[in-house]
Amino acid sequence: MPDAFYDSSARDPPPSCHPGTRHDLIDTITSWGLGTSQHTEPMLWMYGPAGVGKSAIAQTCSEGLAERNKLGAALFFSRSVGLHKRDDPHRLFPSLAYQIATKSKPFGDILDSRIQDDPTLVTKSMREQFQELLVKPLSQLGPGAAGVVGGLVVIIDGLDECGKGPGMHCDIIELVATSVRNRTTPFRWVIFSRPETHIVGSFTTNDTHLLTYQLEIRVSRKIDNEITLYLTDGLRKVHQRNGLPDSWVSERDIGILVNLSGGLFIYASTVIRFIGSHESLGPVDQLRAVLALASDNKGAGSVHPLSELDLFYTLIMQCVPPGPKPVWKVLYLFTSRFLSAGTIATLERC
Repeated sequence: MPDAFYDSSARDPPPSCHPGTRHDLIDTITSWGLGTSQHTEPMLWMYGPAGVGKSAIAQTCSEGLAERNKLGAALFFSRSVGLHKRDDPHRLFPSLAYQIATKSKPFGDILDSRIQDDPTLVTKSMREQFQELLVKPLSQLGPGAAGVVGGLVVIIDGLDECGKGPGMHCDIIELVATSVRNRTTPFRWVIFSRPETHIVGSFTTNDTHLLTYQLEIRVSRKIDNEITLYLTDGLRKVHQRNGLPDSWVSERDIGILVNLSGGLFIYASTVIRFIGSHESLGPVDQLRAVLALASDNKGAGSVHPLSELDLFYTLIMQCVPPGPKPVWKVLYLFTSRFLSAGTIATLERC
């Protein structure tokens, strides 16, 4: 599944942390991966709700560890559509084995020989793949080659976006944890996911809990200063790209956008893309439309962390140009069972 690799062109540009942001979390994970942290657990689970920047942190850590020759493999699951399928759990372990083979020629030679002898290894069950493509080739390495792969970091991002449902997620965690417990894989394993009930359950069982360093990312206004930095730099690029006057955005405007973001980087990044879109009414009008959400949302009384994001996405849909709207029809196909009769009637007239 090469489209899901950390350096794949299919993900270019990948989500990554803006310079000067999330440095505390990046440093924590990187030092753990390098073996310089006080935490010695061989597994790390970073979890948090949608929009807090897990994939950006995973990407930035992947790049940093790769620069230090400590990244064994990194794979980013995503519920993607179209040509780039990145949610197939049966391609996880072949993908990881392939990446590790590019880091260690002895491992690659053993793996290549095994697959030539039995090409069906890559189509077997996930449990068999793990044994045949990782555990057994690793057991055949000599002391020198084993030392090279020992301690490499393997990153799996978006476990909750892996297809086939909760059972498959739990199976992946169990396979990794069992190999760590039995010392059949020498890697440091990092898994990023949302705190889905079944995933929480898998990581909090007694055996796995003792092996895992757990890090939670919460929706928090404590990162407002980082979101301010991100928005300021992003709007500066929009300003330079479009030749806008210096007065087009004020510090007060940025403060409103920070408040609207509500501690979610996904809100801030979507705002920058929306304002800077080439197919729009222009940055100034786009900015004013977003700022108007601050007054539209007053008195809503909602404390849900994604309520502001919901309102923003509603604005984006309202900005679809007039005329035939295939985007509405596509949404209708996927969401018609959740829409009211009046809404469906409106969409069907489009």
